[in-house]
Order: sequence, then structure tokens, then C-alpha cells
Amino acid sequence: MEAPGLTIAGNSNSTNGQLPSTMIEEILSRLPVKSLCRFKCVSKPWSSLISDNTSFVASHLYKGIGEDKDDLLFRRRRRVIFTDAAGNGLQSMHLDYNDEFLNHNNEEDASYDHDNRNRNSFDFDDDDDEVGDSNLLVTTATELQYVYSELSGISVSMLGCCNGLLLCMFLYDPQLYLVNPATRQSKTLPEMPTQYQIDDRYFCNVYGFGFDSSTHQHKVVNGVIYTDEGVEFDVYTLETNSWRQIPYLFPYHIYPCRNKGTLLNGNLHWLGTRVIGDDDYHSSLLIVSLILTEEQEFVREMLLPRELNSSQTRRIKLGVFREWLCVTHEDDYDQTTYNEFWVMKEYRVGKSWTKMRVSIPYWDLSHSGFWTKSHDLMVFGEKLVMYNFNNDSFRNLCVRGIGKVSSVETYLESLVSPK
Repeated sequence: MEAPGLTIAGNSNSTNGQLPSTMIEEILSRLPVKSLCRFKCVSKPWSSLISDNTSFVASHLYKGIGEDKDDLLFRRRRRVIFTDAAGNGLQSMHLDYNDEFLNHNNEEDASYDHDNRNRNSFDFDDDDDEVGDSNLLVTTATELQYVYSELSGISVSMLGCCNGLLLCMFLYDPQLYLVNPATRQSKTLPEMPTQYQIDDRYFCNVYGFGFDSSTHQHKVVNGVIYTDEGVEFDVYTLETNSWRQIPYLFPYHIYPCRNKGTLLNGNLHWLGTRVIGDDDYHSSLLIVSLILTEEQEFVREMLLPRELNSSQTRRIKLGVFREWLCVTHEDDYDQTTYNEFWVMKEYRVGKSWTKMRVSIPYWDLSHSGFWTKSHDLMVFGEKLVMYNFNNDSFRNLCVRGIGKVSSVETYLESLVSPK
């Protein structure tokens, strides 16, 4: 496809003073999504290239992902997306990877690391949003109002995030949606093929969203869990716009409180127990991993840290810390506090589970998957905290106009279409 050339004044080495189309595509593939959406108005060839050329979309995506986390493209396209505590708003914000945001907020008080080191609590009250607080970072988020205008809903749940696309569900709406926050595109998924009735056999649904790198296909997963029987998976493929059922009832009972599958290394993960087997196996929690990157999806078990006994595992949750699977404590009943969590340093290697400590006692901790050169963005209860594991210091992060937060995801802006 020939894109209109860019004129280079005084350049005698280019034909008619224009850059070759391949060079133009290379330049465009390094630009932010917002700029590319504007550039679609330049000409029909540019519009077609940016919107319809799958090779260009893939090139733009892979340049943004990159292996070098210091890469400028990676930093510019990576954003944090979250809902408020009630799920009544979808918000997006940018935190700079090079800590420029942290440094800017720290100009008035350079001693915050010393003040916060080895603290055993953090004071982030609901009304504590004054910029003058030396421990407080203040930022602004953008509400993605178009999601609510395009997809009528009251409260939104984010059920997965992959390659710049979000899998969403709205309160009182059984439909699943795919949304690209950067391009403002959305799609209602077709009806799922599994016909089930809410009876004594039915327990709950679980969901997931990932990418099969072997076939270059995006896959949405719906799991139907039957009491004392197992889980049955349906898989929707975006590129074919169709559902299919995996013809097998997997003998696992997935932990119902966290129905969103954790995506890592192309596979989805949930906490669960075996439905069959002796009592010891049945009572022990494990990680149920649905492998997406094979010719036929299948389930694999992964063991939890040995230090977590069967009574504790009922109150833990699964997530991703940086690029590792992690498990954290969760206590919704008496709010017992903890100061540790576990990360799996080598994927699928049980012996690689490593304990990490935090200086903030918590009763509910989750990881956003976002980190900078020195800090990790974590969610303590319903509050955002930038935590520095090098010296166990932290900064409370306040978003203007937002009190408490709920689901938090990290996504990379892309041109991938949900259509």
C-alpha cells in the first residue's frame, strides 16, 4: 500500500523530495495512538493503513511492548486504568516510568524517604488530598465517559486486559464487551454457546482474556462452574468472531470470590481446588492455569507456597507483581493485618516462590502490574500507594476527584480493534 510521501526540503537523495512509504510506515508505527487517530484524516491511504492494515497494527503493538522496559515507546503508551470503589466510572491516568512524576511531586520536600522509612502504618484518610502533605502524591485521571455512552451500564467490571483491549461487563447486563480505550472502539460479544440453568448444579461463572501467540488470536474465556463436578470452558476468538466449547469437564472448583482470570505468559490463572481425589487434595488450594498458547487449550496445575496451609489459603488472592505471579493475604472478616506476600520468580517452578515483605501492615493488598524504575503501584484496601522496595518507603497516591478505587489494571495503548 502506498502512503502519501513526506516532503523533505533540500533532500536530493529522495525521489521528488519524498520519503519512501516503508520509511513513513516505520515512523508512524512509533507514534502514540492519539496522534495516529488524528492522522487518519490526512488521506484515505493513511486512514486505511492505520485502521485496516493488520501488519501495521501488529508492528505498532510490538514496538510498544518491547523487551526493553526503558524504551521510550513503552513508557509513553503504558497507562493505568481503574474504576472507583463503586465501579461507577472508568478512569485512565499516566505515570511516568522514569520517575519524573515522583520527582516533580517531591520538589518541596526531599526528605520523604527518610520520613517514611520503616513506618508501620500509613495515614491516608478519605479527605487527605492536600498537596502540601510531603507524603502525598497528587495526580489527575481522565474519565472514559464514552464507554458509558456507547455501552449503557451502571457499574462496570473489568474482567481482563490484553494488548490494549479491555474485557468488560456491566451491572445487570449479561453481555460481555471488548473495549479499546485509546481508539474509543467497542464491541458486544455474541451470545455464548453453553446453555446452563441456575440450579443446584450451577455455581458461578469465571472469565478471562488473553492472546494466543501461536495463532495470533485474541481469546475471551467463559468458565461455567458446576458444584462438585468441575468447570466447563467456552472460548471466543476475536479474529473469527465465534465461540466454541472445549469438550471436557475439568475437575476443578475455582475460587468464586475472584472470577477474573490472571493473565501471565499468555495463560490464564485462577485459584481453585480439585473436585476429585482424596480429602487432603480436595482441601488444598492450588492455581488452575488454562493454557491458551497451544493447538488445543488445556488445564495445568501449579502449586502454591508451602508456607500457606489449607486454612490460610481460603483468604488469599492471586495477581501479578511486575512480571511474576503473586499471592497476597486477604481478610474481609476481622481485618487481621499482614506484611508479606509471595512471588513466583520462575514461572511454573514451585520452588521459586519467594516471600516479600512490606512495611505497611495490610488486610487487603493487590498489585496493579505497573511499576517505575524505583516504585511499584499497589492497592492497599481501596487506596493507591507507590511503594519503593529498595528502602521500604512509600508515597500515597491521590487522584483528584476520586476517593476510593476498586479494580486497577495496567494497559498498553494500541490500535488493536475489538471489531
